[in-house]
This record gives sequence, structure tokens and C-alpha cells, in this order.
Amino acid sequence: MKKLFKCLIAAICLLVTASCTKNEIIIVYTEAGFAPFEYISNGKIVGVDIDIMNRVGEKLGKEIRFENVNFDVIIDTVADGKLANIGAAGLSVTPERLQKVDFSKVYYQANLYVIYDTENENNIKHLMSDGNYGVYWSSLKSNKGIGVQSGTTADLFLNDEVKEGGLLEGNRVNFFSSLDTAVSDIGINTDYVIIDELPAKKLVQGKLNLNCLPLYYQGENGEGDQLAYDEYAICVTKGETVLLNAINEVLDELLKEDENGINGIQALVNKHLGL
Repeated sequence: MKKLFKCLIAAICLLVTASCTKNEIIIVYTEAGFAPFEYISNGKIVGVDIDIMNRVGEKLGKEIRFENVNFDVIIDTVADGKLANIGAAGLSVTPERLQKVDFSKVYYQANLYVIYDTENENNIKHLMSDGNYGVYWSSLKSNKGIGVQSGTTADLFLNDEVKEGGLLEGNRVNFFSSLDTAVSDIGINTDYVIIDELPAKKLVQGKLNLNCLPLYYQGENGEGDQLAYDEYAICVTKGETVLLNAINEVLDELLKEDENGINGIQALVNKHLGL
């Protein structure tokens, strides 16, 4: 009996140790094809969101472990809270997503951009009311389709617009699991790809046949043209208040501007862009 009791105690200790070890690790879901926010360098996941979450880990005294997954599973997995409690992947806050997860404060605004074949430039490029060149939604008439990465804000917006016969009436949306695949399809089954500014600029670097421009809503009744944009935040499982508070504290620290008017988030962006 004494031997059995000792074995039971040993088993319980092992379970407690395993549980404590698990609690010391915070799993973060990301999609490492969205430079400079998350991307692969020398076989490791790096980027702005990675740096942010590593600071959160330091604040909590926990190890942060990143899992590279398909973008469109992040929200639902974090909502479930079993495999991961945090999603950091250049996520935009939407009413639909707020029903499933909680979000940190917004830490970055990103303009939406259109990636296109330079042969089509004269058909879509216009001078905007702010003096910059850009693309109107109404210019994106396409016989082949408009490419988006599944699960992104561009995906949600485009899908709604096409269904409702709005700004993109008559267009087809092509869905891709990664941005690289979407861009590779331009000129084949896709005419344009819509994604945020920084990854768009990264994706066209060194490709003479591709360019990108900001996306605008055309002003009506004398109003100026308006940029289309996303705002990024980090999502957590509902009820994970300690995690959410730690993330917001780190973001507060990073959003403070230095003497040159540059905040810590922009400094991280510049670092990962090599500026």
C-alpha cells in the first residue's frame, strides 16, 4: 500500500510539473508570409509582431512559442482557446471578429494597396485629390479576377462587395492560402491582388512586371478621395484578461514617440524593412 501511495504521489507530481511547464509557454498563432510583421529569416519566424510578443513574454516571465499556420484558422483557433490563446498576424479588427475574440488596442494603420501587372497601369492609375497617384475601386474591372489571401480583411471586404453588387460588381474573387501564390497568379487567372501596403511593396521588389499603388474610395459631391486602410491589433481568447493587459501595456510603451516623433512600432517596422 505504501509503495502504491508513493507511486500515486510521484504520478501527481509529474502531472503538476507538466501542467506548470505548459503554463510557462504561451502559444501564439501567426502566418509568416506578411513581411515586415511576420516572415521567415534564416529558418526562424521574425517580424514586428514577433518582437512585440517577445516583449510580452518578458513582461509576464513566460516563454513565447510561435506557430506558423494558415491565416484563416487563426481567429477560430484563438476563439476556441485550446491550441493557442493569442493571434499576432497583422490582424484587422472587424465586428465579425469581435464576436469571437478580444482585441488589443490598435498599434498600426496600414493602407490597402493593389498589386498589378505594369501592362495594366494606364487603365487603373489616376491622380487623386491629395496629389498622389492611386487606384479607385471602380477601376478594378477584371475578366480574370481579383486575388486575395483567404481570411484577410481584403477577403472579407471583397467577398461582401461582389455578393452585394457594390463597388466590384461583375468581378470574381480568387482566394489563395498565401500572398506569394496570389502574386504568382497575376497574368494567369488573376489581374490584381489587394493587400496591405508594406507586404505589397515587399512582394513587388525586384519584379519588373509588377507594381503597386494605394487603393482609394472616389470622392463624391465635391468631397476628396479617401484612402482605404486597415488597423492592426492582436487578438486573444475572450476572458484572458492577464494576457490582454500585458499586451496593451507593451503597446503603450512602444507607441510613445521619441524626440524625432517616431514611436517604437514604427522603429520596429523600419528595422525589419532594413531602413
